Amino acid sequence: MENNNERNNENHDMSDKNFRNYFFLITFGICLLVALLNIRYLVSYLGLFMNIITPVLIALGIAFVLNIPMTFIEGHFLGFMNRIKNKKNRDLNKGKRMIAITLTFLFVIGILAGLITFVIPQVSESIDTLMVKLPGYVDSFNTLVDDALAFFNLPDTLWNDIAIEWDSLMEQFGSLLLNSVPEIFNATKNFTVGFFNAIMGIVISIYLLADKENLLAVKDKLIYAYIRKDRADFIQDVSITANQVFHGFIAGQITEAFILGTLCTVGLAILQIPYALLIGVLVGMTSVIPVFGAFLGAVPSGFILLVVNPIYCLIFVIYIIALQQVESNVIYPRVVGGSIGLSGLWVLVGMIIGGSLFGFLGIILGIPSFAVFYAVFRKITNERIEKMKLGQQESD
Repeated sequence: MENNNERNNENHDMSDKNFRNYFFLITFGICLLVALLNIRYLVSYLGLFMNIITPVLIALGIAFVLNIPMTFIEGHFLGFMNRIKNKKNRDLNKGKRMIAITLTFLFVIGILAGLITFVIPQVSESIDTLMVKLPGYVDSFNTLVDDALAFFNLPDTLWNDIAIEWDSLMEQFGSLLLNSVPEIFNATKNFTVGFFNAIMGIVISIYLLADKENLLAVKDKLIYAYIRKDRADFIQDVSITANQVFHGFIAGQITEAFILGTLCTVGLAILQIPYALLIGVLVGMTSVIPVFGAFLGAVPSGFILLVVNPIYCLIFVIYIIALQQVESNVIYPRVVGGSIGLSGLWVLVGMIIGGSLFGFLGIILGIPSFAVFYAVFRKITNERIEKMKLGQQESD
């Protein structure tokens, strides 16, 4: 009788479990069907929701980046405050955090002020000089092309045909510019909205940085309260890995871009190449893009020097190729490579996938995202192999 009762209870539990599973599947199917039938309204509401939370997303990005120097300042410059107690025998963590946030923002503002005071005026002066001398450079370049055509016995009409096509292209560009006035208005409006979101993001990021431990504790409580423990542990491991990889990658990429731009500027100045600072800033800014960033900045720079003097362009191309080799084999592995742990093939795969899905931002963040996926997948694979080996040993 007891066995029959146990079997009946087991069957009853199984039927309840199957009923819950079927009920969940049916409910999910109905919700999915309703969502597909109203996909247009769903997308509009999703866009509205994204517009609402955009300042929060910007704040998360700012806080994530500024947390790197803030943590460094807390650990290396304000560590002595951990040993200081106030009159009520409480530590000064809150005061230390506010001082670290203040120093971090002063550091960022100092960098921006330095750029505005020293770099931007020099770059602006180089651009103004280039614009003034550009007609003379173009005339000299045309003369050089004519001499090359005469030297190689090429027909004179070849350059004339190119010039005609160039004039036609400029006319099309002018008409396109006139037709793009509404787009310029929309861009201005988007810039205003973006500026407001950026200001709100900076304000929110201060609160996030000031209370990051409590926010992370709330996150952990929610995960362990509503998710099974083994899955919660897995999410925590992934979070830790992602934090380490992204911190290392962002800090390393910015450092590498600064080093590369500085080396480019100094090297071109030593070689007496004109517009060295302008080219160095351009190469440094594009070097934020992994792997190919320096070459992307070298293309317009080489074109500028080609118009000024082809010899300068040749020297610049040789120098940037040599500098890129140093960057790929020395700077990048030491500054960035250790933080992602990916070979060159997987770096390219991460860039392609990220760029295809999310554009420019995906190109930059695709590599650390793929590095996190690669690290998690490798860990899961190794654990499964270890379990299989243990199972085989136990069976033997």
